[in-house]
Amino acid sequence: MSTAALAPTTVTLTIPGTLTTSSIAAVALPFSGKITSAWVAVTTAPAGSALTADLKVGSDVAAAFSIAAAGTNDQGTLTAANCDFVAGDVISLDVSAVGSGTAGAGMTVAFTVVQS
Repeated sequence: MSTAALAPTTVTLTIPGTLTTSSIAAVALPFSGKITSAWVAVTTAPAGSALTADLKVGSDVAAAFSIAAAGTNDQGTLTAANCDFVAGDVISLDVSAVGSGTAGAGMTVAFTVVQS
């Protein structure tokens, strides 16, 4: 049995169309691991105020995002204590604010995991 480390894996979740505060995308991964980085982007920038979202493992926030008004991407601020997951845990992208003028649209998150 090999003890070589597995290469990091990038997982993406997409929420198409205009975002609302009930927008969510989720996946259950078939392996255990740790989230090591996360980036989010939108195809339509929010206007008026920031767009905010969380990458969650279950109900715990693993990474928080804030895309400034007129911005299109953000690197997630990781909460290290919440980045570990086991096979079958639900990992979700949960939108909490969309901008106060024009809502952001076409959101994709890419997060890197290291399998354990």
